[in-house]
Amino acid sequence: MKHATLINAVANINGASFVGLDTHTDVTLTGGKQNPHQGRVTKRMVGATVMSFQNKNFSAYQAMIQRRLVAENKDPGDFQLGERAWGVRLPNMPIVEHKGEYYLEVIFMQPGKTEYLLDGNVVPASFIIGLKPAAAGNQGGLEDKVILRTFKADSITELRIDGQAFQ
Repeated sequence: MKHATLINAVANINGASFVGLDTHTDVTLTGGKQNPHQGRVTKRMVGATVMSFQNKNFSAYQAMIQRRLVAENKDPGDFQLGERAWGVRLPNMPIVEHKGEYYLEVIFMQPGKTEYLLDGNVVPASFIIGLKPAAAGNQGGLEDKVILRTFKADSITELRIDGQAFQ
């Protein structure tokens, strides 16, 4: 997806919105150049439901973690939002710019169907050498983690927002 299409797709989000998301991403593996699968693996995800948010008046990510901490009878003050590790979030948009590239930042609600491809052929994840497990931070001891993900615009194959599809 071109970054202009991405910006147009999310421009009318007011507050937070549920979004359908399909992606096709390159997968970085452990083992460097010695890994025979390095540079040959992609991941396709279809039908994920994510929450896209503006962050006009507060961080939706931080607020969701704090609400879940309260629901788990934990102190919401145990979580402190850190600085972004990379990129700059565009004001009032769920888009991050980094080195001239644009990314969509979302909170995962429901995963879609995911499959891994080696040289374009679907293979089980267990077949891939050096596949890294997904990581989630401590989040103040939260058990029901808030999964924040950032997708490069050109890895997004389709967004569905308010009944409209963007490719």
